[in-house]
Order: sequence, then structure tokens, then C-alpha cells
Amino acid sequence: MEMIKHLAIKALCFPAMALCSLFVFAEPSKGADVPITYLFTGSVTSVGGVLFNPPGTSLTIGSISGSITFNSAADELFPNTGVYLDSVSGLTLTIPQTVTGVPTTYSPTWISGGNNAILIGNSNPGGGTDQFTATTSMTGASINGPSPSSFSMSLIDPSGNAFTGLSLPTTPPSLSSFASGEWRLVFGNISDGNIVKGSFGTLVATPLPASAILFGVGLIALVGLGAGGLRNLRRPHEPRRIA
Repeated sequence: MEMIKHLAIKALCFPAMALCSLFVFAEPSKGADVPITYLFTGSVTSVGGVLFNPPGTSLTIGSISGSITFNSAADELFPNTGVYLDSVSGLTLTIPQTVTGVPTTYSPTWISGGNNAILIGNSNPGGGTDQFTATTSMTGASINGPSPSSFSMSLIDPSGNAFTGLSLPTTPPSLSSFASGEWRLVFGNISDGNIVKGSFGTLVATPLPASAILFGVGLIALVGLGAGGLRNLRRPHEPRRIA
């Protein structure tokens, strides 16, 4: 009887274990879309050109927040260049704004299908500069004439110790690893000087990537099937009634 119970429990657990293994160990195919989202906060440090024009509509100094999503499985433009075209798949940004003296917020819109890229720079430790730079097209409401055209973020490490390769990171680079972390939103042509700039305060990944969620689902299935099997085996069988 004990051997029958043991074999029955194995029969119930093996399918769930196999399911978990597929979730955890299956790797995405080359070029598959594996979105990674970084949440960030920071501040506005300068506002240029017509963007600063009180008491009318203007961008102002204050705290910002947003997120950037990119495909971590994107292919390099050319091997060993660290250039990933069309890798950004989403961006949000909320920055302070004043409209006729009333504080509010301004949120430009990321352009799907626009020009975007990520650049990873890596050098031997101590031999140069490491960097993470992302740029993408933007649009949105005009401010005193010009409309937003592009957003960029750049993390610079002159010591060359931030990265160990040219692959896109799947976890946010630590801000403490960089000497500077800046962003800028350009309105119209960059030569016109209508640019709002700022620095980063925090940079974190969204709490649960898809792989972790799938692993949790598989684990719950494993536990549930195992417990259900034990209950069925331990439940006393009622004697068959003869009419």
C-alpha cells in the first residue's frame, strides 16, 4: 500500500515539475521580445529657451518621474558595437509645469515606431568610459511655440567599471556606479536651445518580471497537485454498497 501511495504522488508531481522547468529554464529565442521596464525619479535642473517664460506656460524646476521600457533581447546593429536600434518600446515622463501661475504637470508622449536606440559603452577597467545612453522620439503639446521632439538619458562612468560587456542589462545599472546620470527633453530643433534637463535620483526595475510570475504559477501548481494527491490517498474509501 505504501508503495502505491509513493508512486501515485510521483505521478502527480512530475507533470507540475516539468511545467516549472519549462518556465524557469526555457530561454527566449534569438530576437524575441523580452521587455524590461525601469522606473525612475529625479529632478529638473535647468529649463532653456522659450520653455521658461513666466507668467505664461512654462516648465519649472521640481521633481520628475517616469519609466522606460526596452527589449533586452534586441540584436546589436553590428557585433561588438553596443548599438541597439529600435530597442526602446515605451517611455513615460511627468515633469513640473506652470500655466499662468498655476502649478501642474506636463507629460510628453513616446512615439511608437519613431527613431530610438540604446548605446552601451564598455571599456577595460580603468581604461576608459562606460556609459548607458537611450534616446527616443517624443511628441506632445507645444509650449510657447515648439513641441517636444526627443528624449535622452545618459549614465556615465569615467572609471570604466560599470559594465563588464556590451549586452543590454536586464537589471538597472546602479546609479552609484556612475559619476553622472542626466536626462534631457528637447523641444523642436536642438540648435534652438529649447531644452529641459535634469538628473536622476532613483532607477529601479518593475517588481516582478514575467519569468518570476511564471515560476510562481508553476510552483503553486506543483504544491496544489501534490497536496490534492495526498488528500485523495489519505481519504478512507467507503465500502461498496450492494443493492
